[in-house]
Amino acid sequence: MSEPSPRQVLYALVAGGFLIVILALVIGAAVSSIVPTWWTIVMVVCLGALSAWCVFNWRKTVVVLLGAIGLFLVWTIGTLIVAT
Repeated sequence: MSEPSPRQVLYALVAGGFLIVILALVIGAAVSSIVPTWWTIVMVVCLGALSAWCVFNWRKTVVVLLGAIGLFLVWTIGTLIVAT
């Protein structure tokens, strides 16, 4: 296995930052009762699965970034749809 490039490390950190922001948004929406409980559970499961996958595949920078940004978009659009 070769050394990771600085770009791979940077992109992995950026994707990790996106995942942390999504976690904060999911928790904030749940605490403020903006979304139903089932939506919070679905998002926590998706976030956990994506985070675990990203930990093991962080060198696939394009897929990791697209996954993190895609989950952010899913959370945003889904929260707008199910907000009470």
